[in-house]
Amino acid sequence: MKLRLIGYWEGPHAEGWPTAQNFVDPAQDRGDVRVICGYLEDGAVARKYRGLSKCRFCGEFVGSLERTDGVYIWPDGLAHYVREHSVRLPDEFLAHARRMGETLECAEIETEWWRRQEGLGPDAA
Repeated sequence: MKLRLIGYWEGPHAEGWPTAQNFVDPAQDRGDVRVICGYLEDGAVARKYRGLSKCRFCGEFVGSLERTDGVYIWPDGLAHYVREHSVRLPDEFLAHARRMGETLECAEIETEWWRRQEGLGPDAA
């Protein structure tokens, strides 16, 4: 399995990554920002690290996790960049996040499988 990495930035000990300042777009729609930040914050935790990452703009500690949706993987603090510093992520990712959100909102919920579950039985405890 290969996940597409997004949201790592060049910094003092991280050379060769994109520069966060080049992604700033203060004209972004605030509604879109809320949707994208929610999507980023709701990603499944993929990995945990010991050290905390610092924001390349303000120096705030922005997390030590990586999150994923099964297609992309990103640092936990990516929503901070989008919300606090008007970082606009690539259109390809934005379209993917919107598509995934719409797919989940419109998904049919199958309930019968869970209704048939009986657990370990009343004597298990």
